Amino acid sequence: MSDADVPEIIVFQTHLDDFSVLGNENVLTESSDFGGFWTDFFGMGGYEPILPFATDQRPVNVWYTNRAGQRIYLQGLIVGDVDTVPAGYRVAHFPASDFLVVTTDWMDSNEDAVGESGNGRCNRYAETVEMPEGYVRNDGAGGPMTKMELENAGTPSGSRYEVWVPIVRDQL
Repeated sequence: MSDADVPEIIVFQTHLDDFSVLGNENVLTESSDFGGFWTDFFGMGGYEPILPFATDQRPVNVWYTNRAGQRIYLQGLIVGDVDTVPAGYRVAHFPASDFLVVTTDWMDSNEDAVGESGNGRCNRYAETVEMPEGYVRNDGAGGPMTKMELENAGTPSGSRYEVWVPIVRDQL
């Protein structure tokens, strides 16, 4: 994609009621191999075993800290009730939260959306995005998560990547 074709960054605020993600939980370290995470995920069946539980079929990645204090990268789908968790997968529950979503205009190809023009730019922008008036980031200790990524692939509008940053009203 040429520089002239790079889509504009879009930021909007939204709310998500409490939700659960069923997926593959990876412990993050300084030497984490994301290629390996994805190889392992698809090696165990990928999205196929968890699709029957999905309330939203868009792939989601959630970055958070678990109760043991480990930083986690969870690959999966947003789900409803899960009666039996497929082997190797985990369910993580997240509370209702407000979010600031960083994304782009729709792109023609999912390859561009998940590449540097979409995913790369959105994640970098999300690190320093200006908060709406009266809100602060809620991605640190005590927050529901560090961030969430949603992939919109091959929709009628095209493809785009979204980075969801948890926010909360400033108590000052």
